[in-house]
Amino acid sequence: MNENRSKASAKKSARFFWICSGLLAAIMAVFSAVFRFEIFSASPHIIFAMFMGVVLTIGLAVGLMALAFHSDRSGIDDGL
Repeated sequence: MNENRSKASAKKSARFFWICSGLLAAIMAVFSAVFRFEIFSASPHIIFAMFMGVVLTIGLAVGLMALAFHSDRSGIDDGL
């Protein structure tokens, strides 16, 4: 029973991760298209580095949140 619960939790957590990642990527694409990063007056290399830093930071946050949801829903921590 606990194994089925864990698999269902992993599936829901993965779905949460991909939905959040997709939404955040879409928001960043719209933001960059609207503002075109002209307010930074920086070279393309700096803009790329800043973009990658933001994407990786958001990805890490979403991934850790998905793991927290998985841990809570799977019942692994119930006995502690």
